[in-house]
Amino acid sequence: MSLLPLFKYTSRARSTSWMIALCTMFIVASFSVAAGLQSSMDTLMGNFSSEHYLVTRQSGSGPALFDEDEISSRAGNAAFGLFSKASAEPGNMSVITFCVADDHQVLGETLSTEGSDALAGTGLSLSGSVTLETEDQAEATIVGKYSSSVFPSDWLLCSEQLMRSLLAAGDSTFNFAVIADPSSEERSLLTGAGFVVQPMIAVLEFLESGAQELRDDALLVLVPSSFVVGVLVYSFLGSEVSDSRREIGILKTIGAGRRRLFSYLIANALLITAWGAALGLALGIILSYGIATIASHMFPSVFVIEIEESLLAIAYCVTLVAGLVGTMIPAIRSTRTSPVEDLKEVRRF
Repeated sequence: MSLLPLFKYTSRARSTSWMIALCTMFIVASFSVAAGLQSSMDTLMGNFSSEHYLVTRQSGSGPALFDEDEISSRAGNAAFGLFSKASAEPGNMSVITFCVADDHQVLGETLSTEGSDALAGTGLSLSGSVTLETEDQAEATIVGKYSSSVFPSDWLLCSEQLMRSLLAAGDSTFNFAVIADPSSEERSLLTGAGFVVQPMIAVLEFLESGAQELRDDALLVLVPSSFVVGVLVYSFLGSEVSDSRREIGILKTIGAGRRRLFSYLIANALLITAWGAALGLALGIILSYGIATIASHMFPSVFVIEIEESLLAIAYCVTLVAGLVGTMIPAIRSTRTSPVEDLKEVRRF
């Protein structure tokens, strides 16, 4: 006998393949998103390959204004800016407004606007004309969106002119600065002058460690997904064997050996599993890129999808192994029964 035509690709086999595909898709998407977050953090860390320090001067009511020369005389090149908590009407929404002047390209990105124009962060739901109020009041028109690897996505980027109007600040005064690679002497000079000097890289390192933990935790997805795949294959093959038990008994009677029957059952289950796993890889890649597309609207300059071939191979192999394990019990039971038992009443596995 060259073939043992016991099973066909029935609706039960199709539904099993689709459910296996969903499990594999979940594994691929989890891995891809975790790897994407790790890649995003690597991008941010790369942008800050030299340590950047945030410099502010605190007062009882928040960050105090200082003159640009107070920083320039004690440290090297710096980016200067103004930020403040403001109330935005209509809606009485609380929002952080800011501007930044980076003539020396300390930050490695350009964020600017003019006049009453403003840019909303990708995570900020503001549009049209708004009235901003802090110490003073000013009208602003949101003309677009900005993305940044430095500033949060829920801030509102305003022009320097608009921020000075809101804070009643002088022409050369700011309330924060960012400097790159200050020496210990420069940091001491700034601290001695009453400034607070904070390393920005420390925040990124904290986020990076969190992304790595998330990637490690993604491996735990393999355990429940593999279990579900094993149960699906066990249920499928057990049901198929039970429904075809009389045919199996006939094949045994006319000379089909246990080894041949066992290998056929294994091959049949692995075929269903392999098809479901391949379909799951394709669906997982599509889902991953869908997540990346949504995330890119929130973090356009940062988030990228990362689908590694090794992770795809792991997801596929794990699915196959889980299917093989789920096949063993019904396959072994089927080969151990006698032809007489198989020709009797059907027994569920």
